[in-house]
Amino acid sequence: MLLYGCSTPPDKITLLPNPDGTVGTVVVHNGNQTQVIDQAYTRVDVVQGRAIEQTADTPSNVQAHYGDLLAAQPPRPVTFTINFVFDSATQLAPESAQTVEQLKRVLATWPAPHLTVVGHTDLAGSQDFNDRLSMQRAKSVAAFLVKAGIPPEQIETAGRGKREPLVHTADGVPNQANRRAVITIQ
Repeated sequence: MLLYGCSTPPDKITLLPNPDGTVGTVVVHNGNQTQVIDQAYTRVDVVQGRAIEQTADTPSNVQAHYGDLLAAQPPRPVTFTINFVFDSATQLAPESAQTVEQLKRVLATWPAPHLTVVGHTDLAGSQDFNDRLSMQRAKSVAAFLVKAGIPPEQIETAGRGKREPLVHTADGVPNQANRRAVITIQ
């Protein structure tokens, strides 16, 4: 009698560095085995019931094997912060002009962007007032993005009021850094 075992190809896991060069950690489990990989371009091959095999790979080898897959990745999200003057949902703080120009350049090259705009306020004023103001800020930025050619259905807006300050202050204390809209492009 002859038995043939079904053999499945190994699962291959390769740890890639982040765009800034930092490297995270991946923990791989297979049965009662655990392998931690924390070096860029380290690869593990995992086959059910067998030992986890770890090998060092190179950037050029990874590119040769997975170049098409890597090229198909969407761009990583990018975040921009636009600041507003006190009590305004439409008047930008002077330092925001440069941010708006950077945002326009990125949008011009982004394939099918989806944007999330979240308005914020400082801690001066009531919760209700700041909730309305933060949403007005988000909608003001969204209107600007629509004028720049982004379809409205690709933009989500939200207001956080004074719940998520960038700079923590006592309640009632104004702070320019907290009067903002955060735009995330995905």
